Amino acid sequence: MDQLKIIVPVASFEPLSVLKRSVDSICDLECGDLDVRIVYVLDIENVDDCRLKFLEEVSIASNTSTAPNTSTDSITVIARTDNRGRRAGAVNDALDSLDSRGISPDYIALFDVDSRPRPNFLIECVDAMRSNRSAIIASGARFVTNEDESIVSRTIAAEYLFFSDVYRLFRRFGGFNQFNGLIGVLDVRLMEDYRFNRLNESVPCEDLEFTQRAYLAGLTGVFTPKTLVGEQAPVSVGDLFNQRVRWLSGAYLGLRRYLPSFISSKISVTRKLAWFLALFLPFVAFLATPLVPLYGVRLWAKYGLFRAIVRTVGLIGHLWLITICGVVVLVKQVSGTGIEWKESRRSEV
Repeated sequence: MDQLKIIVPVASFEPLSVLKRSVDSICDLECGDLDVRIVYVLDIENVDDCRLKFLEEVSIASNTSTAPNTSTDSITVIARTDNRGRRAGAVNDALDSLDSRGISPDYIALFDVDSRPRPNFLIECVDAMRSNRSAIIASGARFVTNEDESIVSRTIAAEYLFFSDVYRLFRRFGGFNQFNGLIGVLDVRLMEDYRFNRLNESVPCEDLEFTQRAYLAGLTGVFTPKTLVGEQAPVSVGDLFNQRVRWLSGAYLGLRRYLPSFISSKISVTRKLAWFLALFLPFVAFLATPLVPLYGVRLWAKYGLFRAIVRTVGLIGHLWLITICGVVVLVKQVSGTGIEWKESRRSEV
């Protein structure tokens, strides 16, 4: 039986209510033929953190359960009193903890505290990886769990629909699949073989950096259309702006650091082009403005006419916001100003 460890980093600002929903969602995942265990990595400011007490109680209850392993039923909590490396640091600390106990799982699954995967997520992702020996990560389409909270979240939901369509296209013709946050299942044996067994804590987007190195090594990420994973979208323009500035700083760093390597690599031309366009186009996103109404037909089919119009207008504004974020990133790079990681407000879902 293959062993799979689920790792869920939880930042110090994440509310208890969202954490509780995370535990419910993760514990509801189907295991199939997998031996699944869960590790929560909790950043705390003091030992009186109510979230730590909650996870410790859940951990005791889960580890004394005699229920059959039809779903995840064993939880461990790691408390960190600093946020070194933020998400990447939390994942690395979890991996270090496993190593120190002599535990070497076959797979790890990474989720955020707001991730809401469908119950079949682990099974479908592992199946996709088992059928593709070069796949280091597998994931499914994203959807927004707080879509109806604001015009911003509705717009991001439409954006996620677009990228799900792109991933389905890439699945047929090949492409560069970048699963934000590395939300998905990773093959530990490939990570160790290619020395990708730790995330880079010094870059603004460790997920993009990991994926680029994997593709350059001849590995790939696979998309499975048989499952979904939900996540929260920013609900304000300010939160969206801060998020996309950080993401585009990762894209800028990727282009600067890996462009020569991608050009000279032996990977397919279509994959090279997909990588370049994925990182470069956001900086000139406004150029796609005339094409958005065409995609509005797809939104009409999914949402109906009025809601499609709202989301189409939102996407046009989103393109210009992304372009502005790109300009901000370029200015910050020229001036040597660092990129701050700012927290976003969470919704109660």
